[in-house]
Amino acid sequence: MQPESDDPIPPPEFPVGEPSAIDAVVPPSPIPEKKPFWGYVDLALVLGLLFTFVAVIMIGAAGFVLAVPSLRQDQGPLLLPTQLAVYAAVYVSLGLVFRFRHSKPVLHSLGWCTARFNLLVVAVGGILLAFAVSALAALVHTPKVPSPVENLMNSPILLSLFGVMAITLAPFFEELFFRGFIQPLLTRSLGVIAGVLLTAAVFGSLHAPEYSFAWQYAVAVSLVGVVLGWLRVRSNSIIPCTVMHGAYNSVFVVALVFTKFSSK
Repeated sequence: MQPESDDPIPPPEFPVGEPSAIDAVVPPSPIPEKKPFWGYVDLALVLGLLFTFVAVIMIGAAGFVLAVPSLRQDQGPLLLPTQLAVYAAVYVSLGLVFRFRHSKPVLHSLGWCTARFNLLVVAVGGILLAFAVSALAALVHTPKVPSPVENLMNSPILLSLFGVMAITLAPFFEELFFRGFIQPLLTRSLGVIAGVLLTAAVFGSLHAPEYSFAWQYAVAVSLVGVVLGWLRVRSNSIIPCTVMHGAYNSVFVVALVFTKFSSK
């Protein structure tokens, strides 16, 4: 009879490369998806595509001006088609990057989803925001500057189309790009406050050329961007932001129409 050994009994060995019984019982935890799933490479690609599309659109518009003599004096008829083409370029740029890099849809990925917000209340808030911004603009003595929209004042059809676009399409595409695409990325990197403020500053700066780079207008639009950004964070959706943005724009559209007819 052999004496018992004092050596510890070695643990059972499992074949290398094969899962143990414990591994078979407890599945590996899935890696959580990063939110937002896009990054700064995607931002660079979207901007590169967008700048390319916009350059082509501007060259096409310049070609129309050269080909049609009447457009050299009045470029109002080109304003709306050009703006629509730019909005389409925004969506196509986002769609190409999301489709070929991530196989993701554009609208749902960027926050076009239901939110627990009363949209009527949000719309009223947009109207009140417009009056508050107008009051602030008066306090800082905002100068009256020429606007491209004035080229549409003599055409009721173009003015009507502009009003519809300003209340519907413009808010949709701008919120899709700024609060849907840019803000979540900056928020993930810099925090909520910095992300909202920086996105609002970019939003206001890009609107400055419309107002001859008057700083009062850029600041006013940036403040609107802060409110829209806060609403995006609270609702986790761009639908309330789009509704508020459209209601905000509607006040100025109504004021523009009133100015046109009251001046006759």
